[in-house]
Amino acid sequence: MLYAQKYGYKAEQLERGLEGYAAHLFAQEDGFDAILEGQDTNQVDLREFICRRKDLGVDVVLEDLIHKRMILVQAAWRSKQSPEEDKVASFFDAPSRLVSHDYTATGDEQIQDLLANLSEKIDEGYEILIRFVTNVSVAENARLQELTEAKNRAYEEADQAITCELYGGSDLVKKDNELRSATRGGFVDRVAFHVQAGKTIELTSPFKTIIAVVKGNELADLYLRKNVGSRLFNLNIRLPLTSLKVNPKMVETAVSSTEGKNFFYYNNGVSAVCSKYTLEDNTIQAERFQIINGAQTVSALAKARRKTANSDVYVVFRLTETSESYGGEFTENVIRYNNTQNPVKASDFFSNDDIQLWLRDSLPTLSGKGPLPAFYYVHKSGYKPKGATGRGLRIDQLAGIRHAFLYGPVVSYREPAQFFDRSGKYWEAFGAHGHPASSWTTEELARTGAALAIHHRIQAIGKSLKTDPKTKDKPEAKYLYRLARYVTGLVGAGLEAVREDTFNDYSTLIASAATFEKYVDPVAKEARSILRLEWRNLQDKKLGVQPEYNLARDEKIWVRLSDSVQESVVSSDVTF
Repeated sequence: MLYAQKYGYKAEQLERGLEGYAAHLFAQEDGFDAILEGQDTNQVDLREFICRRKDLGVDVVLEDLIHKRMILVQAAWRSKQSPEEDKVASFFDAPSRLVSHDYTATGDEQIQDLLANLSEKIDEGYEILIRFVTNVSVAENARLQELTEAKNRAYEEADQAITCELYGGSDLVKKDNELRSATRGGFVDRVAFHVQAGKTIELTSPFKTIIAVVKGNELADLYLRKNVGSRLFNLNIRLPLTSLKVNPKMVETAVSSTEGKNFFYYNNGVSAVCSKYTLEDNTIQAERFQIINGAQTVSALAKARRKTANSDVYVVFRLTETSESYGGEFTENVIRYNNTQNPVKASDFFSNDDIQLWLRDSLPTLSGKGPLPAFYYVHKSGYKPKGATGRGLRIDQLAGIRHAFLYGPVVSYREPAQFFDRSGKYWEAFGAHGHPASSWTTEELARTGAALAIHHRIQAIGKSLKTDPKTKDKPEAKYLYRLARYVTGLVGAGLEAVREDTFNDYSTLIASAATFEKYVDPVAKEARSILRLEWRNLQDKKLGVQPEYNLARDEKIWVRLSDSVQESVVSSDVTF
């Protein structure tokens, strides 16, 4: 198996391969994909997240620092039979053991680092996803499915944000397809549910839509069906949902014998899209069904349903047929505008902004010019212009690189979701001087081009260090590629300190590779030297399994290092 060999095992060591496959699959999910640094999952080495010895029964640990989530994986390869029930149950109970310091102390240093402060993280509201993965089919194994549901009910009743998930071979394929799809939706292939007779309105154009009154129990039962749950929700709005975050007042209203009848008036309702639906005898059947607004409502109704079946609860429900199996521009806009009260921060939802359309057309004018590699701008998922060459530069990558160059890299490592929040750092990443803009000046475009070229150069050096036998074991080889954005920020600070006395403007800087190298290379060399010294000084401190990211998120360290770079380049330490 490919992933067994990738990590030094024989191809026939199938369980090792399954562990690697699961790590690379789940690392593509929003939030967890930060560790991929914009690369394809197959190109990244994830061995530091794949536990091999004394792993306390956990094969993979991934963390989403933005949405405060962790994935714990155990993989079991079987020739024919499903995994043993007690093995699955034991893994689903793992959190109760893993929060014990005495227990984790028996594990290898790697697993201890990956699970450091787990108890505190759970108290802070982290969602823990416990995923048992196997190659055989488990969909028809009633005992394992019932076990999974029972464990989830127990965690929910205990108000713990812990979700148990069982993945068989077909489930893994489905997950892979979902993550490869443009809109990452349409997870539930076909559903059927009832609406209230005489309480529907249907539109036939321009998009077939039905607006209906639905019993709360219908939506709750839909959610509680086997293999459904949060798969009902478009992935973008699924992220913030945990059992702890379901609005308790909503649940309280839904179970109330006196207030239940008012749920209809208090609630905004639920909206969904599908590729096709039919209405017959008050029954809707829909294909490629996904809820795009109202995930909190449905989750609350499901939680209330487990307590009591209140027949007085009704909800306004809207379903739109988009004829798009995995979304498209219309579906994206429906999702985007249905979530304006609780903004979905997925970068795709900004793709139609004037500035993004301008960048789509303007950034490629820099492609392959001077020090810049050939590239094209991916302002929305799946976009590639006809005839484009080079590598795609995603909207989130541009945000991180440009913001690091202009304002420092800390936000890009600590809170990158801020770049897709208009009340956050969106306009610092894409605007002009931090303000809304529909275009940039020629000089601002050139300055962004300089940032991209510097980042590309640092990443190339980082790759070279990791692959060259002479340097692959040096400390810098372990962190430079991942800290390319950080070094880009340091170089940006240094260049600004000398710009007026040297190259004067960024249009001049990127006009030729020779000019770029003359001024950038000495500053980059100094920035790397200062960072190496800082790295050595930090080795005595325990910074966890990803020390480079902990360094990159420290504002005080950034200020100190950027000041050092600026002081060095304006002194005689750096010559051009």
